[in-house]
Amino acid sequence: MPSLEPLAVEPCPRVQGRPTPDRPRALISTIEPIDGGVPTMTMCMARIVAELGIEPVFAWYEPWSRQPALSVPLHGLPSGRRPGSVRRLVYEGHQGHGLGAWLPELEFTHYLPRRHWRSLIADCRFHLSVTGNPLCAAPYARLGLPFLAWVATPWEADRSQRVLGFSLPRRLLDRGLNGPVLRRLERQILRARGGRVLALSPYTSRALETIAGRPMDGVLLMPVDPAIFSPAPERVQPWKVGFAGRYADPRKNIDLLLDAIQALVAAGRPVQLDLVGEMDTTVLQERLQQRGLAEVTRCLPTLSRYALAPVLQEFDVFVISSHQEGLCIAALEAMACGVPVISTRCGGPEDYVQPGINGDLVDSDSASMAAAISSMCKDRAHRQACGAAAAAWIETNASFNAARRIVREQLAAMDPTFFSVAGAA
Repeated sequence: MPSLEPLAVEPCPRVQGRPTPDRPRALISTIEPIDGGVPTMTMCMARIVAELGIEPVFAWYEPWSRQPALSVPLHGLPSGRRPGSVRRLVYEGHQGHGLGAWLPELEFTHYLPRRHWRSLIADCRFHLSVTGNPLCAAPYARLGLPFLAWVATPWEADRSQRVLGFSLPRRLLDRGLNGPVLRRLERQILRARGGRVLALSPYTSRALETIAGRPMDGVLLMPVDPAIFSPAPERVQPWKVGFAGRYADPRKNIDLLLDAIQALVAAGRPVQLDLVGEMDTTVLQERLQQRGLAEVTRCLPTLSRYALAPVLQEFDVFVISSHQEGLCIAALEAMACGVPVISTRCGGPEDYVQPGINGDLVDSDSASMAAAISSMCKDRAHRQACGAAAAAWIETNASFNAARRIVREQLAAMDPTFFSVAGAA
């Protein structure tokens, strides 16, 4: 099982204070705090609510695959045991609860508001959800409570590629039961009275509006901390191409990037590839060997933000080869480091990658991607200009001040008394 250390202990100096009994609490329903884009979003929300004078508390479904003793599957029903929970400190020392579920084989049971969910909800004044798709807000929607959800992508887009790797029985279960129920639950959450939904990107907002049949309540772009991610021109290594994210996830379509790098190597380009984001750094070894890329590729594990920043600063270009992305937070962090982004037309990146200005958008074929990488890396003046434009875009569009203002406005709309009486920042 991957270590929980990176997110459990990573320092975050700007989140002030530890849990105190005199502050109102906000329950943040999310996913397990291990690694990836959603935990990065969750850490950001923790910082914002703490700066607003609210104590964050976290709850998530603890996957059956990691903690089988906490859930009760179909074959365990005769045992008479009930779902359990674990409690630990996460996200800079805040209280976190990993909860099991009845019948974890059925995904729609993961966030049903059973007894432990209800107890946590009753103990908190504010109710938030930070999630890849809207389903983490299910406990609040099912109970008819006001909530604020920050959503990265629609449910189906979030998992469509992973479903292809399911076993036949699981695919049949997904097609006949899980899928229809989850689609209906997603619509109910997005249409819930008292529910407020912030999309991670304009692309996600448009997609969620199509599902919900109503406008979303705004876009909250993931802010980037300039104290961590900033340009370092002296560190840039020409022809170093990189990506950061769960590169073994089928949605990332990493084979497209590998094929493009293979074409560049065959053309005699001095390309190097860095991939960051899988705890099992050997997961691509067979594919790298088949393409003759083992000597030019470095696979790194999931890194804290502080460890990731110097890696990004070395990139000549950051490349997204995904089938679908709600945003790609690591790409924004790379841009803040002055790195141009080349991306497939996969959704979220189309909102910030400006062809010829701070990067390029390409078709999902290796020849187009290889040509775009080569063009960027060969023309050093153009690469420098695109890198500067990338950093400038982040400074203008992805600041913590803007994110804090948006979250405060949404929470004040839900509970104006707190902000008027407490005078929260």
